[in-house]
Amino acid sequence: MNRFDSDKEKALTGVDLSRKGSIDAKIHSLVSFLNNLADFFTTSSCSGRIIIFDDTNKEGNKSVKKKGCQWLYTTHDEAIYETAVESLQNLTGDSVFKFEPFVLHVQCRSLSNAQSLLSCAVASGFRNSGISIGNKGKIIVAVRSTHGLEVPLSQDGELLVTNMYIEKLVQIANQKIQENFLRIDRFHKNVTSLKESLEAEDVCDNTSNIKKKKVKREKLEARLDAKKSVKERSGDSNEMTSDDLSACSFIFENVT
Repeated sequence: MNRFDSDKEKALTGVDLSRKGSIDAKIHSLVSFLNNLADFFTTSSCSGRIIIFDDTNKEGNKSVKKKGCQWLYTTHDEAIYETAVESLQNLTGDSVFKFEPFVLHVQCRSLSNAQSLLSCAVASGFRNSGISIGNKGKIIVAVRSTHGLEVPLSQDGELLVTNMYIEKLVQIANQKIQENFLRIDRFHKNVTSLKESLEAEDVCDNTSNIKKKKVKREKLEARLDAKKSVKERSGDSNEMTSDDLSACSFIFENVT
């Protein structure tokens, strides 16, 4: 088993360490499709989400990263305005409203595989996608876009915006997540087309190899037939020479 296959086996049989602990429903079929392909497997994913979080961690300190912050509201579908407003009760820190688009990391067997997958991503609208190659040769395609949204809502527990403004944010975020799902669908279709294209190339390669073997065999048979023909003609020539000598032998017998 090579390095890629070993990495794939570990990734697909390991424990999901994400905060949610499972693959999002919106992209479950896409992730399964990719993981069933011989040359790809996913290492992390998120279908996209709308969240409100308080960046003050449990110890009361400001958290630059989302790790350690308190999630007040989260959904992987369209947000509900009333639920979003309700989550902002009893604020103590700095809360942020955020929409995060779809992101997917896929390890690829070869650079050509990665380039093909990247083309699918860019054509689907994920124009911030790219390829990275690790120190140990791991080739990763990051599928991502730039249509995110991040807005501060409160500071030190004091709400900075009106409910009308929050309602507008929810509308904008919902429009973005709808577009996000359309791009995911396009990406799934493009990856399906990629699979069909790769299979067609394999068939062409196999057909080409069969034709090459057939031509090689025919050339070999032709060479063998030529050698056989030369050998037969050589044998006939020797017999003729022997007959000619025997026919002329009486001349020598009568010589004194």
